[in-house]
Amino acid sequence: MLIWILISTVVLYFLIGLVLPATTTIASSIKTSGRYDVVFKTIKDFKNWEQWAIWNDDETLNIMLSDTTNKIGSRYRWRSKVKELKDGLIVLKEAEEGFQLLYHFYYGKQKRGHILFNVEDMSNYSFTTCSITINNKKKIFARYFTLLVKKSIRDNIDEVLLKIDKLSV
Repeated sequence: MLIWILISTVVLYFLIGLVLPATTTIASSIKTSGRYDVVFKTIKDFKNWEQWAIWNDDETLNIMLSDTTNKIGSRYRWRSKVKELKDGLIVLKEAEEGFQLLYHFYYGKQKRGHILFNVEDMSNYSFTTCSITINNKKKIFARYFTLLVKKSIRDNIDEVLLKIDKLSV
């Protein structure tokens, strides 16, 4: 009897996991005080990320930047002893000058999703949106985890946007 309960629980876990979204996008926006070109440059250049990327508070973090830090193909690699951060890579894939930046991010060697920044020029301010898309197609446990930490990720995006806003004034 106990074995059937265990088997049923495992099967139920996988079935529920399969109906959870394989891809999740979490986004937030802010009306920034700085001009859109300043906001755009603050985000685009990986050299600026240490000023606003919230994971930089990790004392075990080792960040390695590519030779170019603000062009298509630029890389931001990290290694950390913190289990949730481990090692990863962010690559600038697209840059529509003064408007949109698309980054792909990887944990280990596996691509896990992308980060998209939109910076819109409004007459007296800029409107900045950051969206993170997480791909969990092959990882059922990660689907549960993403569901549980979704609010925390949105809070992190809000914190990042506030830091970018302060830097761009």
